Amino acid sequence: MTRCPKLQPSRPAQRPAQRPAQTRAQRPAQRRAGRSARGVAALTVVMVLFFVMALVSAYTNRNLVFEQRISANSYRANRALEAADAGIEWTVAMLNAGRVDANCAPSLGANDTDFRSRYLVDSTDETNGEGGFDLAWGVVQANRVYPACIITNGVSRCICPTLGAAVPDIGAPADGIGSAFRVAFILPGNAIRPGAMQFSSRGCANPGDGNTSCFAQNNTAPAVDANSGALATVGLVRALPVVPKATLTVGGDINAGTANLLISNGDFDSGLTAHAGGAINAAAASRYEGPAGSGSNGKVDTDAVVSALAGAANEDWFRKLFGMDSINYQRQPAVVRVNCLAGGGCNLAALNNTLLGHPRNPIWVDGNLDINDAVALGDAANPRLLIVTGTLTVSANASLVGFFHADRVAWQASATVRGALVSRTDFDAAAGTTATMAYDKPLLDIIRLRYGSFVRAPGSWNLF
Repeated sequence: MTRCPKLQPSRPAQRPAQRPAQTRAQRPAQRRAGRSARGVAALTVVMVLFFVMALVSAYTNRNLVFEQRISANSYRANRALEAADAGIEWTVAMLNAGRVDANCAPSLGANDTDFRSRYLVDSTDETNGEGGFDLAWGVVQANRVYPACIITNGVSRCICPTLGAAVPDIGAPADGIGSAFRVAFILPGNAIRPGAMQFSSRGCANPGDGNTSCFAQNNTAPAVDANSGALATVGLVRALPVVPKATLTVGGDINAGTANLLISNGDFDSGLTAHAGGAINAAAASRYEGPAGSGSNGKVDTDAVVSALAGAANEDWFRKLFGMDSINYQRQPAVVRVNCLAGGGCNLAALNNTLLGHPRNPIWVDGNLDINDAVALGDAANPRLLIVTGTLTVSANASLVGFFHADRVAWQASATVRGALVSRTDFDAAAGTTATMAYDKPLLDIIRLRYGSFVRAPGSWNLF
């Protein structure tokens, strides 16, 4: 017998619990609160991301900032080094220039000296080599003066102070912009190079001011962005390495005719008065006087070797006197050239400013020159070195002191020469004139040892 399952009584279905009824005003407030919470979270995340990005950027730019600082320091250092090297070049140029005023500008004033003479004086002995120099202030360092320059926008303002005089104003810019250098001459010695001169240049990235400026006349370290120093040795390429042995040297003939020649040479090493490659024709009253006590007339010599040198086409004549060919000689930085090729030549008036502004420079005249004024050319302290490529005419009773060289000499007045006169071809004197010439070895030695161009000695540049 099968059993039927027991039927359970059915129960009514239960309804889910109903939520409390919400008012219409409560529902939007809840939605707004939910959105606000989500916005705060998003903002927080964004700020964290920005912070992280800022850290990454700062870390990345750290190298850039470092490189910028290196570049700025390198710029200042290079600016100072270039200023120091500019001081070296400027000093070499000024040593080969003529007269300058207190601000280093070219001058025609008789009271102004050349740059070389302001700071270097002729050595009284040969401790520093033959033809060596001493400093103008000697060993008294307190009296030292320093030439200096400020360079702004490619324009330089300089001072060339003189020993014992007030230091001129350099006109430093109020904004302190520009570079500067200051030059100090150093007492030379044979340990450097015999007969040479050494100097240093201090370069600064900006001029500075007061007693701590780059151009200050003291030994205080400059208070500037950067400073550097360069050292150089210069030597003198002599303008007249070999002086002639005779008072009058002529490659061709001496044609004096009825003119009187009064030529003397008191130098015991030579005693030559007239030395010619050809014939010597002069009035009977002409005199040739040798050294004192010689008891005879001075030597007069005609020499075929001199004639051969004068006629040579390879400039042997010029090389024997000046140690180089004429093209290289006239290119020397200390040589002052005057163009007298036009109009048949120049008279003395065309050379007045050149002679006045360059008392110790070799003067090179291209063409003919007429000394037509009775003036004194040169003196015992500053004898002249004059080279004329054409004819040198002396048409006034002038006084010539120094060494004078010409392709030809036309003597048309009763002038005088103290030193030496050289003509590559002929010497022609007009009738009725008198040529009075005296050999002066000490004066010629001033030209031989002191005149010429300063140039840098190879390998002498050094950084300190």
